[in-house]
Amino acid sequence: MKTHIIQDGIVINTIIASPEEVKHAFPDALCVEAIEGGIGWSYIDGEFVDNRPAPEPEPAPPPPTKEDLLAQLQALQAQIESLGE
Repeated sequence: MKTHIIQDGIVINTIIASPEEVKHAFPDALCVEAIEGGIGWSYIDGEFVDNRPAPEPEPAPPPPTKEDLLAQLQALQAQIESLGE
């Protein structure tokens, strides 16, 4: 069985043991069976709530420069010309 250890309303750790075993080892900790949730989740009014911040999206790559596009155009023109031969 997994048990969440909760401090200040936040799951700070999850271990494999019953809540009773964890309570014996950590008498001051709030120990709840880990039926859902994980580290960083909130424990509010007996419910686990995932209110961790959403991950930042990956930044978009910069647009190609004029020079990049001209180089691509030249490469394509060379490929087109080689097809006519």
